[in-house]
Amino acid sequence: MSGVALKFTDTYSQYVEAPRSFLYASYMTALGSMLSDHLTLQSEIRPEPRFYTVLVGDSADDRKSTAGDLTLKFFRETFVDFESCGGIGSAEGLMKKLNQLSNSGTRTAKLLLFFDEFKQFVSKCKIDGSVLLPCVTTLFESNRYESHTKTSSIDIDSAYLSIIACTTRETFDSMWSGTFTDIGLNNRLFLVSGKGERRFAIPRTIPAAEKKKLQGWTADICTLAKDGLEMKIEDDAFDLYEQWYMGLERSVYSKRIDTYGLRFMPLLALNDGKTAIDFETVEKVITVMDWQLKVRRELTPIDADNEVARMEQKIRRQLENHGRSKRELQQNTNANRAGTWLFKTALDNLVSAQEIRYDKQAKVYLQNM
Repeated sequence: MSGVALKFTDTYSQYVEAPRSFLYASYMTALGSMLSDHLTLQSEIRPEPRFYTVLVGDSADDRKSTAGDLTLKFFRETFVDFESCGGIGSAEGLMKKLNQLSNSGTRTAKLLLFFDEFKQFVSKCKIDGSVLLPCVTTLFESNRYESHTKTSSIDIDSAYLSIIACTTRETFDSMWSGTFTDIGLNNRLFLVSGKGERRFAIPRTIPAAEKKKLQGWTADICTLAKDGLEMKIEDDAFDLYEQWYMGLERSVYSKRIDTYGLRFMPLLALNDGKTAIDFETVEKVITVMDWQLKVRRELTPIDADNEVARMEQKIRRQLENHGRSKRELQQNTNANRAGTWLFKTALDNLVSAQEIRYDKQAKVYLQNM
C-alpha cells in the first residue's frame, strides 16, 4: 500500500474495524471507476483501470459492507459526478441505469455497482432467461453489450462498469458451477480476503478536517488525468514486467492476472502522484499480482481444481493410442456435462505442459512421446 490510498486506509482504520485490505481495495476500485474514461496505459489495447472487486470474509465481524459503504460515501462527498448503484436485478435494469447516466449530459456512463450481498447478484444470474451474467462478464473488457430477442432488446454503449461486492466464503464457493465458470466470470474477479477484529464498541466519528485532507489529496491526483492521461512505461519497468509475464504460471488461478496487472499500472502510478510508470510502480504491481495469485489459491474451492485434474486424466486416456479431434475429445470425456470452461482449461493445461500437441494438418490432438 502506498500513496493516497494508503493515507485513506490509515485514517479510516483508526476509526472502524474493517480490515485494511478491504478499505484499500475499495478505495482503489472507486478511484479506478472515477478515472476509467480518463486514465490508461500507452498500449494498443488501452486498458481501463476498472476492477470487479470482491471482498470475501467468513462472518459479519469481518466488516465487508462497512468498507464498501464508507468508501463509496467518501467518493460521493468528494466528487459530484461519482456514480454508484446499490444493486441491479437484470441486464435491462443495468441498461436503464447506464442510459440515464449517458442522457445526463456526459458522453460516457461510468458506474460502480455495489453489492452489499453478492448472493443477490449470483441468484439473479441463475434465473432462466436472464442475460445479466453475460452482460456483466462482457462489460469487464468491453464498453458495449448487445442482446436482441423476440421479446426484449438490450443495447449498452460507452459504459464503464466497476464492481465492489461483499460475500461470504459459502456464497463465493457456489459460484464455482458451470453457470459462472463456463462464461469466465470467476477469473474476472479481483479477490480480497480479510479478517476483522473487534476494536471499537462504538466507532468514533472521523474528524471533518481529516476527511477534508483526504478529499483534497484524492482530488489532486484525479486532476492529473482530468484532460486524459495515457501513461508511458519506462524501459526498465517494461523489461521487469515482461520478465514476470513470461514466467507467469499457467493454471486455473492465473487466468487474467496479467489483465489486472495492466489495469493496476497507471492507477498505482497516479495514486503515488506520478504521470509515468517507472520501475518502482511495476515492482508494486508484480507484488500485488503475486498476492492475488495466492489469494485465489486460498479461496478457490479445492474441488474445482480436482475437477480440472480429473478432466486432464480423461483427455490423456483418450489420446493414449491415437489422435482425436477436439469434438471427439468433448464427446468422449462428457465435456458438455462437466462444463466447457473445465474442458478448455484442462486441454490448455496439457498443451502448455507439452504433454499433448495439436496437429494442424490432421486436425487432431496427439500425445507427445
